[in-house]
Amino acid sequence: ADVDECQVHNGGCQHRCVNTLGSYYCECRPGFRLHTDGRTCIALNSCALNNGGCEHDCVQVTLAQHRCQCRHNHQLHEDGRRCVRENPCADRNGGCMHRCHSHRGHARCECHPGYQLAPDGKACEDVNECLTGLAMCAHQCLNTRGSFKCTCNPGYELGADGKRCYRIEMEIVNSCEANNGGCSHMCHHTSSGPVCTCNFGFRLEEDQKLCTDINECDTGSHCCQQDCFNYPGGYECSCHAGYRLSTDGCGCDDVDECSANNGGCEHTCQNQPGSFQCGCEIGHRLDEDRRSCIPTEDTVEALDGRRPVIRPIPHVAILRDEFTQLFNDDYEEEEEEMEARGEHTLSEKFVCLEHTFGPDCSLTCDDCQNGATCNAEGSGCHCLAGWTGVLCNQTCPAGTFGSNCSQTCRCQNGGTCDPATGTCRCPPGVAGELCQDGCPKGFFGKHCRKKCNCANRGHCHRIYGACLCDPGLYGRYCHLACPRWAFGAGCSEECQCVQPNARDCDPRDGSCHCKPGYHGQRCESSCDPGYYGDGCKKKCSCSLGVSCDPVTGECQKECPPGYHGEHCDQECPEGMFGPGCQRPCACGGASCERSTGQCHCPPGRMGHDCAQACPEGLWGPGCQEICPDCANNASCDPTSGACLCPPGYTGQRCQDVCPPGWFGPDCQLSCGCGNEGHCHPVTGTCSCPPGWTGHHCQRACDLGRWGPDCARTCNCSNSDGSCSAETGQCLCEAGYTGGRCEQKCPEGWFGLSCRQQCQCDNGATCDHVSGACTCSPGWRGTFCEHACPDGFYGLECRQACDCLNGAHCDPVTGQCQCPPGWTGPRCAQACQENRYGQNCSQTCHCFNNATCSPLSGHCLCSEGWTGPTCQQACPAGFYGKNCQQRCLCQNGGSCDPATGACACPAGWTGLACELACAQGQHGLDCQQRCECQHGGLCDRRTGHCLCQPGWTGTECE
Repeated sequence: ADVDECQVHNGGCQHRCVNTLGSYYCECRPGFRLHTDGRTCIALNSCALNNGGCEHDCVQVTLAQHRCQCRHNHQLHEDGRRCVRENPCADRNGGCMHRCHSHRGHARCECHPGYQLAPDGKACEDVNECLTGLAMCAHQCLNTRGSFKCTCNPGYELGADGKRCYRIEMEIVNSCEANNGGCSHMCHHTSSGPVCTCNFGFRLEEDQKLCTDINECDTGSHCCQQDCFNYPGGYECSCHAGYRLSTDGCGCDDVDECSANNGGCEHTCQNQPGSFQCGCEIGHRLDEDRRSCIPTEDTVEALDGRRPVIRPIPHVAILRDEFTQLFNDDYEEEEEEMEARGEHTLSEKFVCLEHTFGPDCSLTCDDCQNGATCNAEGSGCHCLAGWTGVLCNQTCPAGTFGSNCSQTCRCQNGGTCDPATGTCRCPPGVAGELCQDGCPKGFFGKHCRKKCNCANRGHCHRIYGACLCDPGLYGRYCHLACPRWAFGAGCSEECQCVQPNARDCDPRDGSCHCKPGYHGQRCESSCDPGYYGDGCKKKCSCSLGVSCDPVTGECQKECPPGYHGEHCDQECPEGMFGPGCQRPCACGGASCERSTGQCHCPPGRMGHDCAQACPEGLWGPGCQEICPDCANNASCDPTSGACLCPPGYTGQRCQDVCPPGWFGPDCQLSCGCGNEGHCHPVTGTCSCPPGWTGHHCQRACDLGRWGPDCARTCNCSNSDGSCSAETGQCLCEAGYTGGRCEQKCPEGWFGLSCRQQCQCDNGATCDHVSGACTCSPGWRGTFCEHACPDGFYGLECRQACDCLNGAHCDPVTGQCQCPPGWTGPRCAQACQENRYGQNCSQTCHCFNNATCSPLSGHCLCSEGWTGPTCQQACPAGFYGKNCQQRCLCQNGGSCDPATGACACPAGWTGLACELACAQGQHGLDCQQRCECQHGGLCDRRTGHCLCQPGWTGTECE
């Protein structure tokens, strides 16, 4: 049968004991885990487990509760386990106005860029970069709080560096020219590069380049009441049979089939949603065509004696193509009649010198645009395919393409061709190399016989008939022209015209229509000297050297070079020079001499047009100054001559390394390294102190890492792998010590760092982790201070003794210790005869059939004997065991020493010899008969006869 070990001292378990068949095991209550001894329970929330997860010290509050505690100059992290240095910035930002940085336990204030620290070391004051010269703006400088802003004079545009200014017409570069800026649909040029947008009905993907169709039917953004059909760029609504599309293009209206010719019914027509049905008058029924009515036969007149039944026909849907025309548009292609007018003006003939050309010989091959090259004679530009004009700055007219725009487009169905290659760009709903695969404008359907409801003869979807607007139109039926300054498909593109100088832009292609006095693709330029009017195509008729009004052509008063105005008393405005101040300075944004146009190059620029930067080693106006000797490979600012220190250096000559806490160019950037980390003076990269890592050294080392930047791996045994993040010293679990936690606590010690002394008694061993005592056999108790109770032995006194006859068992081995007189493994056997004492080891010394006491060896004498060894017979007068009984014999009788029986002397008898022999008896026990005769008396002892007188003889015979 199974032994329930849990019945004896709870099986030695500290908490619960669970009996199993042939064995048992210990369990711990919730919040505890079983120790390696299989009996002791250790609290999970205990400092004995990995120091309780604490980085510094663990304080055990209760058996199942602890808290972490940090050492001096450290405070507990929010996680309640790690310790961080006390942050002086945590209290009201350390008193700093902007940023507070902890440095060796002290608060150091720093300001945001554009501010400087006030004398109190706490507040931050704005730095006026415009006054200090730090801004280095080419034209004007506007100070703002914490920063500044450079602005340019009229006619100039701020460069990409935010400081230099360039003339608008020279700075603008169309970033959309190359491969449409990478855009799949529309490209818009901005100062920061191309910006892609999509046609209506498309969405821009994450790459900000590709446009994909929006499936309005799937997304639920359509307005269709019934059916929705998606197509690239839009969708179209349609209705079930028996319905027609509402005028709003979304809803579905029921078609009243009965309103037209009674629905084809001979008698009655009843309209129903999406259908209709014919009926017959009484006495008629529908024929097989379900429309005609025939008389009812008599035999079928009334099967049930009632009126004939008019049975409804199955659902019949009538489709009709005769949709009501939404727009009555008698639009015809307008033909513009050009007024035939000739003009012949006699004027001087100019012969341009070599390598110049143009109306006033002011152009050179350097002015050719859009990839054009100079012709062989150097007298003009040779345009690439798709471009025309004097400077090749105009695209081919509509309908032409190729070199010199000499080829005619062959695109059909409203398609336009690429001005360079002639490739057809088909309108929506049309496909094919020449846009030949599509219905003509105004029609759709399989055979292009159905009329579209699109205004302006707009194209419609070949299958569904939805309007697909040409560029310049929008609206559900393409009946709306693009708003002003919008153009293209869906009017989704913004015109790039300089609006003050333009009347409007073409709603189809976005080409700008300039006001008189302006020209250029964007109407960005005033008329060149000598020209005026629309497109600056009219020549002034003023005398040589006299300019005309660019709008009216009116000749202006001739002023000396450098002056203008009604009285020629006004100096030329900035950027203009010459007679009447008509000519712009060609100095790359710099000013020029008002009379001659000679450039006044700003510091850092040189050359006749200020286009050349100062060569290395020179600076200043005209690059006349020699740069100072800058250290550490620093360059010289061509404008101010100041040394431009490379990252990591500062000082007037860049001779000093960045002080601690600063890095970057001229050491202007503040390091963001926390926890006393050092930053690289060039890159600002933080080198974290031991125990810290991360970009700003704000993250403590992960478990198992230590050292600067947490670059090293802990090498610890018998732990969770953690070590001191600063020193790498292994953080041993309770019970282990040594450099790698490879050693158990020495004997007599236990716990964290083996600092606690064991309290186990009587040779017990102490658990190196918890200090729990493992008692030697024969002992029990928390500290093994109690011996096993009588009747139990072994480990934890869990085994019961099996000894008999009052024997005790050894508390360690359980061996029976027999009392005197017993022997055997269980003390069940009495001592053999003639043996006595402990384990019957002694020999008895008794005589005369005496017995020996098995306990003490004392002789138990047989009757009649006495003395220690029973060798002495009972003394006279005594008998029995140990001669204790007194004899009762009288008259000289003696008693048997064993039985006490009296041996009477002659002449006496009786138990106590108390009776004299009866007359005639004598001798021992009166057993002899007297032989005396003649009345002689017999002596009762001897039997001698005492004769009567007269008689004698032995027998008185």
